[in-house]
Amino acid sequence: MMKAGILRIGAATSLLVFLFCSPGPVSADSSRGADRIVSLAPSITESLFAIGAGVRVVGVTDHDVSPEEVKDLPSVGGYFDPSLERILSLSPDLVIGIATFHGKLLERLESLGVATLPLTIHRGLDGVKSGIAILGARLGMEEGAGKLLESMEEGLKTVRDEVARTFPGGAPSLLVVLWHDPLTVAGGVNYIDDIMRAIGIPNAASDIRYTFPQMDPEGIVSRDPAIILVPTTKRGMSVTPGSLLETLKDFPIAAIRERKVVSISADLLFHPGPRVVEAARSLLEAARNFQGGKP
Repeated sequence: MMKAGILRIGAATSLLVFLFCSPGPVSADSSRGADRIVSLAPSITESLFAIGAGVRVVGVTDHDVSPEEVKDLPSVGGYFDPSLERILSLSPDLVIGIATFHGKLLERLESLGVATLPLTIHRGLDGVKSGIAILGARLGMEEGAGKLLESMEEGLKTVRDEVARTFPGGAPSLLVVLWHDPLTVAGGVNYIDDIMRAIGIPNAASDIRYTFPQMDPEGIVSRDPAIILVPTTKRGMSVTPGSLLETLKDFPIAAIRERKVVSISADLLFHPGPRVVEAARSLLEAARNFQGGKP
């Protein structure tokens, strides 16, 4: 029987710290002229660079890997435990974080006179778009945000058209497995599912109305995904195709028997934001490579 539930913070934590956000309450201080910004989440960092505000970013987290410029920026610590001292040492005039995880820290910074922008986690694609729009408005980068949102819409449409051409009879179903013990998958209420819907690739677990539910192997057997994807991250722990094959080797799952299990970049799938088209294309390529779709 499937055991549904939100993934607990644990060994797979590094895969979940990349979720983006929709606009939340903001500081009374307008920061359109903010020149020294500290970002407390990779998705926020990527979005800042994508709208043209990257030159203002002076601090990021240990989990930031994109764009290349962030590798030269000071880190203020991890996603869940950024250091107040490190943040203050960078003399920021705006700190942007996730209200759910960084609320108390942002309140403390406000009390010290540092402007903040707390954003609320939103796992859907619509929330990503709203988050980019609010960043543009807050920083006086409306034009950059508008161009980014337009390119995202056009890019997703292009990938959807490619999916239709590649699989005229219908695209194969994919299952994204985040962790193998307990088995944890991408359900039907998250950014990944939204991308798959947007480009016309079925999510084998879309019927599970949870974000990252746990399921027994029998749940995978009953859904019979054509291909299984395992997101791997550059930093932190993540499942591998080999470990998943070992976990499920005794179950009658065609994708396991035929070894249609492939790793995919967690940095794309779990950094909801400006690289949404890259994430969509990575899903298409995984499906094409394993199902022999038309080029």
